[in-house]
Amino acid sequence: MNYKAELSLLKDNIKEIYDRAMQEVISSSFKGEQDIVTSTDLFIEKELVKTIQSKFIDDFFLTEEYYNLAELKNRTWIIDPIDGTSNYASGLSEYVVQIAFYDEGDIQLSYIYYPGQRKEYYAIKGFGAYLDGVRYFINDRKETTFMISMVGITHKTKDKYYYMKILDMAIKNKYKMRMLGSIGLELALMSNGIFDLFYSNVTNIWDLYPGILLLREAGAILVNEKGNVYSLGDLNLFVCKNKEILNKLKTLILI
Repeated sequence: MNYKAELSLLKDNIKEIYDRAMQEVISSSFKGEQDIVTSTDLFIEKELVKTIQSKFIDDFFLTEEYYNLAELKNRTWIIDPIDGTSNYASGLSEYVVQIAFYDEGDIQLSYIYYPGQRKEYYAIKGFGAYLDGVRYFINDRKETTFMISMVGITHKTKDKYYYMKILDMAIKNKYKMRMLGSIGLELALMSNGIFDLFYSNVTNIWDLYPGILLLREAGAILVNEKGNVYSLGDLNLFVCKNKEILNKLKTLILI
């Protein structure tokens, strides 16, 4: 299967759903300590599910808000309606709407919409990564400075070992650090060659899966803390722009 019908459904509807959400009165509440949800999250997720069900009636859903306890099985749509909700609620533009489609035991499709710049990233397994319809590779962008991205270091993060090691490495080597607060956006930017190195131990499927396929299709190197190829479900995700950075990572940080 090439999943073009599934991708077309997203491309034809995401922006329109998002624009309608922006016309609604926004309210917010907390679903945990410092874990915010807005009416925009709920509106976008409901509309996305309804739109998908209108064409793929027998498919399944695993989402951040309404279907977060569902099991991952073939033909499952994975939805994070607003990734970076705290940014959105605070008036910052660093957030995305992101979706992945899981089938035949792997991520087959991903779509990330970045409203702040009206950009859409998408990929189908085996067919490459695209930004606004143009295929790209992680090494297309020639680096001007070594830049690292991290996400997930919060009050909920019990294990901060690799975060601390990366911070220490950055300070000692005068590397640039960025923490944008949206893992979907950061993985999309990483896949496009903005960053040279990325790290997170976030494990929520709706946070990770859309960006992971973009990274794979753009030619990024994904490894775990042992330096082995990253597998879905691994605790630690390191992403390197090229083999040179992977070797640096292994020397300075990994076990």
